[in-house]
Amino acid sequence: HLNQHLDEVKPEGAVNEAQQQVAFADKILLNKVDLVTEDEKKALKARLANLNKFATVIETERSRAPLDAILKSDSFNMESILTHAPDFFEDQEEEKKEHNLDLVQSVGIQFKGSLHAQWFNMFMMDLLKDRAADLYRTKGLLSFHGQGDTKFVFQGVHEQINFGPAKNPWAEGEERINKFVFIGKNLDRKELTKSLMECIYKEDEKK
Repeated sequence: HLNQHLDEVKPEGAVNEAQQQVAFADKILLNKVDLVTEDEKKALKARLANLNKFATVIETERSRAPLDAILKSDSFNMESILTHAPDFFEDQEEEKKEHNLDLVQSVGIQFKGSLHAQWFNMFMMDLLKDRAADLYRTKGLLSFHGQGDTKFVFQGVHEQINFGPAKNPWAEGEERINKFVFIGKNLDRKELTKSLMECIYKEDEKK
């Protein structure tokens, strides 16, 4: 019945609770998979991935879930962004068109370079001030100019952000690629990408 709940039309401005729950999830138990066809299951899993591409989907029957997959899983791990598949950060415009009825979606962005710390902080402050209610989850892997080999990560829920150095620094010769994950309502990937790339440090713009 999940598709039915994801399709529920809410009053303007209200959130679809099913979409919101999928957006917040780190793991999704997809139960009663034995009662649908393989094509129905495949289509639903594709829709779930559009809503939240980094959540692990665990298929179950009669609610029998493998406990080792859901207990002591350290789900709220600031470094979990490091494990996302590379294709998550590729252009997703074509994929979005297939599920454009869902207000909630997951967006992945990556680009090379080191960020100007002040400009990035200003961007995040403005984003959270204006869009905190629409941003369900955020994650980031960052390289800052002037911070040596320190690799930074952050993870947030709405306006609450945890930020700090990663366990391992940038390795010698490792390409500095910033990665971001946004999950929420009415996200504009192109606009987010443009704003983030404006935070890249440039030698000819020292301040």
